[in-house]
Amino acid sequence: MIDPISVIAGVVTTVILPKALEKVGEKIGETAWDKSAEAIQSVRETVQAKLQTTGTAGLLTRAEVNPTEANTQVLQAEIVTHMQEDQDFATKLQELVQQMQSESPTVQVILEELRVRGKLEIGHVKQVNEGQSKAQQTFGKNWQVGGDVKVGDVTQENRSV
Repeated sequence: MIDPISVIAGVVTTVILPKALEKVGEKIGETAWDKSAEAIQSVRETVQAKLQTTGTAGLLTRAEVNPTEANTQVLQAEIVTHMQEDQDFATKLQELVQQMQSESPTVQVILEELRVRGKLEIGHVKQVNEGQSKAQQTFGKNWQVGGDVKVGDVTQENRSV
């Protein structure tokens, strides 16, 4: 059985490290990403404040400066311990992670980094997003064409559930 506190702590340690913030900064669907970045920053500030009150803020700094698996695991273990000992902290982190996940846009990309030499014929393409109101759909990104390309019908749909 998966421990929900460990899952939340795992999400937290993954998103508060610099690499996650760089991915958010890619600016696909800028408004949605900006909201997600704000939620990530709130998670980071909450964890930082908790670690400072317990004298373990260095764990966050070390994991951010050097995000090795070992440093991330130590930080995650510390967050799990605090969540188990402090229900208010655990509840706040759970709410922030849910907010962050709900505000992160879904990105669907079809035929990215396509390189064509000679001939290419693509038939009917249908890209469907069901249930994610913040979906960003992209078709044909970063193509390098050195020949003939024929694309049939392309349909993109967003269906809210």
